[in-house]
Amino acid sequence: MDIPSAARWLLLAAAAAQFVYAVRALRPALRSGPGERVDPWLAFADPAVGVPVTLALAFGNLTAFLVAMAVLGPILATQLVRSLAARRKKPTPA
Repeated sequence: MDIPSAARWLLLAAAAAQFVYAVRALRPALRSGPGERVDPWLAFADPAVGVPVTLALAFGNLTAFLVAMAVLGPILATQLVRSLAARRKKPTPA
């Protein structure tokens, strides 16, 4: 893949921002209680795994991109399923 120079710098900046979000999400994940462990860890894993995805795109490494997407896909799918399940559990107004 041939990535233009400006796009490469934008992707590197996006990876740095994702790293900051991952570090910020780590503390709540470490402090989560036994009944609420999945959501904080998913909130940490999403940007943490997004960093290698963005870096692989920035450097044009298709193999690393596909491997990172294979890890990120189930994380995003789990977040989607959990958010849809949370919406269904809310009581409907009468």
